[in-house]
Parts: sequence; C-alpha cells; structure tokens
Amino acid sequence: MKLTIVPPQGFDEHIEQAHSIHQEAQVSPWKLSTFADCFTKPYYGVFAFDNDKIVGYAIMLEVVDEATLMDIAVDSGARGKGVGRALVDFVIETSVKNAMREMWLEVRESNHTAIALYESSGFEHIETRKNYYTVKSNDDGNDKSNGNSAQKENAKIMKWANPTLA
Repeated sequence: MKLTIVPPQGFDEHIEQAHSIHQEAQVSPWKLSTFADCFTKPYYGVFAFDNDKIVGYAIMLEVVDEATLMDIAVDSGARGKGVGRALVDFVIETSVKNAMREMWLEVRESNHTAIALYESSGFEHIETRKNYYTVKSNDDGNDKSNGNSAQKENAKIMKWANPTLA
C-alpha cells in the first residue's frame, strides 16, 4: 500500500475515486466540488493506494498547533486490511512533524471499529455531542422519524495529544 499527500500529480483523475468512497461511507455526503476543495490549503489530504486504485483517504485541517481529522474513509472492499490504521498512523506522524500539539476528531458513537482504532492510536474520549449525526433511514422505506425530523446519533469527540510536545 502506498500513502500519498494530496494533491499529487494526477489529482483530478483520483478525486472521483475518493469521492465514491466518501459517498458510500457517509449518510449525507458532500458534493464533489466541496469534497475536492477539502484537499486544498488550509486542508491537506492523504490517499491510500492499492496498486493504482484508491482504497481510502483522510482529510486534515491544521491551524497553528491544532489538527483536526475532518474525514476518513476506507473502501468497503478494503476494510479490515490495515488501510484505516495506515491512514491514522500517517496523519499522526505528519502532525508530529508539523509540531501539532493535538489532533481532534468526531466519530459516530455506533462506529465501534473506528473508536477502537482511535483509542489504540492514543486518542481519548473528551466529550459527547448529543444528536450530532443524521442516521440513515431504513432500507425498507419505513422512515421511523415520523416525517418531522431525521433521527440523530451522538458523536464522540476524541483528542490525541502529541507526546513529543507534552
């Protein structure tokens, strides 16, 4: 697997592949133009390649000495193969190189796999945002939100502190 900070050569040919992963992973995905903009300053992105196919990405924002993991996703066919771990390790290493004191992220409370990955990487649960994420409606077409408002799920706010700057 190869990890590359974006935009590399040929960025345009890869952004649609990454956006497809984003659309699959998110209940309310961003438009392609919004997604692509998140790979420009002050953001940076990382693509994970398996041969020439993008199998995951991460989007970071760094301001002064604080980093935020804005979005991360792995292609469903590549999950469980270390892609998410490689992306998280890469952004942590980059944050250390860039002298970031801390990194923040939000994760769905139900995403136990991601939470375990983040905790094993040194992230700590700081706070819970109540009713933060929209929940996908049932595939059977029976939306249980009563038509009044979408169902919501809590977000865990997690923080990683740079041990080299502690």
